[in-house]
Amino acid sequence: MRTDQKVVEMKMGVGAISRAKKGFTANGDAYLVEEINQGILISLIDGIGHGDHAERAATICVKTIRDYIRSREDFTLTGLFYACDDALRATDGVVMAVVIIKIDEGRIHFAGVGNITTRIIGSENSYPISTGGIIGYNMQRVIEHTYPYTSGDLILMHSDGIRSGINRELLLRLCSQDEERIADALFREYARGTDDATIVVARERRSE
Repeated sequence: MRTDQKVVEMKMGVGAISRAKKGFTANGDAYLVEEINQGILISLIDGIGHGDHAERAATICVKTIRDYIRSREDFTLTGLFYACDDALRATDGVVMAVVIIKIDEGRIHFAGVGNITTRIIGSENSYPISTGGIIGYNMQRVIEHTYPYTSGDLILMHSDGIRSGINRELLLRLCSQDEERIADALFREYARGTDDATIVVARERRSE
C-alpha cells in the first residue's frame, strides 16, 4: 500500500513501506500524506488485529480523515480524532498518530492514540508520546502537542510491526540518504513478519 504523493511531491520527500503480516494478503496498516491549508498532514494507522477486519477499519479511518480535512478550511487535531472515533464504532478500532507540519510557522502539531511511534529528528530531536486507548472503542482524551520545526527535520513514523529501539547512530548515518532509502534500510533491519508493518519517512525538499 503506497499513498498518492502527487499533492505533496513538491514540498515533501516521502519514503514509505507497508506490508501485511506474513501469510496474509489484507493489510491492517495504512498511511496518509496530504497537503492541507495548514501545511502537510502525515498519518499512520494500525487496525487492531490482522486480516480483513483490520484492513477494513484502517480503510474507514483513511476515508474519514480525507473527508474531514477536505470539508473544512480549518480544523483541530482533536476534532479529527473524534470524527474517526465515531466512524469506527462498528469496527474493532485502530491506533493512530497524526503530524501536521506547519512549514511557514516553524511548528509541528502532533496527536496520537495507541502504540504508533513518532520521531522528529533534526535541529531538536523530539519523541512525541501518544495517549492510551483504541480509536472506535475506548479512546481516551486526545492531547495535542506542539514541537519546533526547522526545514530539513526528518519525520519518522512506524507501526508496532517495526521493532522499537531503532539504533540512533544508524539513524543518524542514514539521514544523508534520500527518504526512500532510509525507509527501506530501516524496514529491512527492524520489520517483524509476525505483524502488519509500516514505516513512513518524510522530509521537506530542499530548494534547488
